[in-house]
Amino acid sequence: MIPTTKPNKKSLFQRRTTEETWSPLAYGYLSLVMAGRVAKYTGQYLIGKSPAKQPYLIGINVAMLYPLSETVSIRQYRLFMSTCLKLIDIRAGLGSEAKKARWAAPTQGQGWKGYWIPFQDQDDSEVDKKKGKDSKDKEETNVPKMTPVGTGCDIVLLAVHGGGFIDGKAIMFLDYFRKLMKSVQETQNVKIGILSVEYGLSPENPFPGALNEITAAYHDLVKQHGVDSKRIIFFGDSAGGNLSISTSLKLRDAHPDLGSPAGSVLICPWVRSPQPLKSSLYDLVNAAGCEMFVEAYTQSKPENLSSPYTSPFNSPTLQGLSPMLVFTGGVEILRPSIEEFVERARQEGGVD
Repeated sequence: MIPTTKPNKKSLFQRRTTEETWSPLAYGYLSLVMAGRVAKYTGQYLIGKSPAKQPYLIGINVAMLYPLSETVSIRQYRLFMSTCLKLIDIRAGLGSEAKKARWAAPTQGQGWKGYWIPFQDQDDSEVDKKKGKDSKDKEETNVPKMTPVGTGCDIVLLAVHGGGFIDGKAIMFLDYFRKLMKSVQETQNVKIGILSVEYGLSPENPFPGALNEITAAYHDLVKQHGVDSKRIIFFGDSAGGNLSISTSLKLRDAHPDLGSPAGSVLICPWVRSPQPLKSSLYDLVNAAGCEMFVEAYTQSKPENLSSPYTSPFNSPTLQGLSPMLVFTGGVEILRPSIEEFVERARQEGGVD
């Protein structure tokens, strides 16, 4: 998708980086827009035209969040999402840095930084909670039980978070990572460790910044930490899914000596189809917001917009990519482009 802005008219991205309004009038307008969308969704829900499996509370939250990318600045958007993530962390028992440190340790290499989340058997932590240990013991449980990067596990997930290239943090899904680690251990008897990359965000760090950082992290996993590439699986959501695919293409094209990863798990990957996106009442992601994110990441430079490393649809071929497990939402606006990408990967690249 290529941004389409009339000459001499500021794009949404330009407005959201140069204009910022905190006035009561602005928030009043935003509140009215949110209320209008909630009312519209409620009407659809009551007459049975909303998605059958979408709970009402989820639907109205989506309706309220939808206008944010069109009305607030990037800084305000980040502040809002940071507050939401903080509340999620508190609910998951990860509200303090000490509690996060029980699971994740900062790490870095040449040209990248992130967090290593080693495999941990969670049975002991559950027992500790039930026993109710004294304060000294509780402090000790917050000391990281760390192993060197890439060790103590069967598989290393190289995690790349989403956030439209402009937002997100490496351990914003820490609670989910804990649950995934436990689930895979219990159901598959496989121990996973997770290296989550804290890549630079756009527009401060535009393309190819994040791509280079993730490629560097992969390089260090293989060369510095001795992890066999067949033990590495990319794990990315939304923009992180885009970056996971882009890094796989970069490894195939420019770094064959590093070897291909075992595969990729892609959750609602933003593959940037040439076909325009169509906004929906049932998805908080909207076409205008996506256009702004693309401009922030690519800076609207033609060579970036047409690069195979900003959209796999620009790649001459998808042959040589590792197997992919792709998830998509039932009513999300990215679904048609994801299905188009999957079909092309199957037919052209022979990708499972």
